[in-house]
Amino acid sequence: MSDLKKSIGVWRGTAMMLNIVLGAGLLTLPGLAVKTAGSSALLVWLVCALAAVPLLAVFGILGRRFPDAGGIAAVMKRAFGEYAQVGATFLFLGAVTVGLPSIALTGAHYAEAAIGGSVHFYAGILIVLAMLANLGSPEVSGRINAAIASAIIAVLALLAVFGWFAVSPSWQDVSVLQETPDIPTFGLAFMMVFFAFTGWEVAANLGGEFRNPKRDFPMAMAFSFLVAIALYFVLAVIVVAAGPEAAVEAPFSLILGREFGQLGASAVSLIAVVLIFANLSAAIWAVSRMVYAAAGDGLLPAPFAKLKADIPLNAVTLTTIVLLSVVGISAVGDIDLGVLLAAAGLNFLLLYAGAAAALLRLSSVAAHSVLGVVSLLLVLGLILGRGVEAIWYPAGLILLGFLVVALRGKQTQGELSRGEG
Repeated sequence: MSDLKKSIGVWRGTAMMLNIVLGAGLLTLPGLAVKTAGSSALLVWLVCALAAVPLLAVFGILGRRFPDAGGIAAVMKRAFGEYAQVGATFLFLGAVTVGLPSIALTGAHYAEAAIGGSVHFYAGILIVLAMLANLGSPEVSGRINAAIASAIIAVLALLAVFGWFAVSPSWQDVSVLQETPDIPTFGLAFMMVFFAFTGWEVAANLGGEFRNPKRDFPMAMAFSFLVAIALYFVLAVIVVAAGPEAAVEAPFSLILGREFGQLGASAVSLIAVVLIFANLSAAIWAVSRMVYAAAGDGLLPAPFAKLKADIPLNAVTLTTIVLLSVVGISAVGDIDLGVLLAAAGLNFLLLYAGAAAALLRLSSVAAHSVLGVVSLLLVLGLILGRGVEAIWYPAGLILLGFLVVALRGKQTQGELSRGEG
């Protein structure tokens, strides 16, 4: 990271972080939150925002101290060694494996609301089109993805404005204590909504490109967080105020359709599908590079580390196949979209815990130690609230990563033995 041009200041950094964090999943999460937690959905959003504060502070400090860290996996390696790096890598890949199909299904629900048809078929089409957008040169694909991603913020803001006038929320609608769900229900809703508070762990590896990372990086993270939670809460209030009928996967099509007729519903659906295509295209670009890098490190089979015309074609293909497989499994097994988002949210929560543990290990500042302990206790409490049984997915990913490291070590020892012989 130290060779990269240091061209990012506070405001550009804030915009870039918002582009990373604000995803099209916001078009469905407010409806799913109400579907899961009822009128207490606003309480879930509020608790998620409060819980994110110390966790984001951890990333702000790490971004200041290690601007060349290269992401959470590199920080984990610096703090705890190779096994921690591999565990973080597999957690991240596992999160996007279920998170990206969830985004595709979000767009599919909006398409289905507009024209009918099969949700899972539309999701598959969106993934394939996003893959095709990644087969051009990296320069062209990167510019297209960056330009379209910037439009996400503007469109979500417009949806918030039109939605607010459509439902005219009252003070009673914003009461977060209308009812209290049981702990398992609240835990499921929390993990699902927490998916909206992920992305800053990716933004952490922008630190090396800030002109003054010690000052500007934490400021950009704080400003992007304030803008994001304002938008999140407005969208959540709109859906709660719209009533129980908005507790669906495509709430804004229903809300604007009720106010502006079929034209309003169709416009929202079209916007949602385009945004989600852009989101998927950018995500597949990023994840395929992660797969390519992991293969180069020996964590995945070597063929996925090959380039064809400067494109990691095998990595792009593998990423697409995995995402399509998850969509297929969700169709056959009738897996709820909220369950997929909750699984991704739990993985990201554990990555935040890893960052807190790394801060404890790498910093001798007393305040940082307190922050690290508070963050770890917070994550532990949230996991216990969700239920220990929910941890089987991330635990399996971590064990798989450890198995890969162990097998690679044995293979290396065998090659050395043959060389000595």
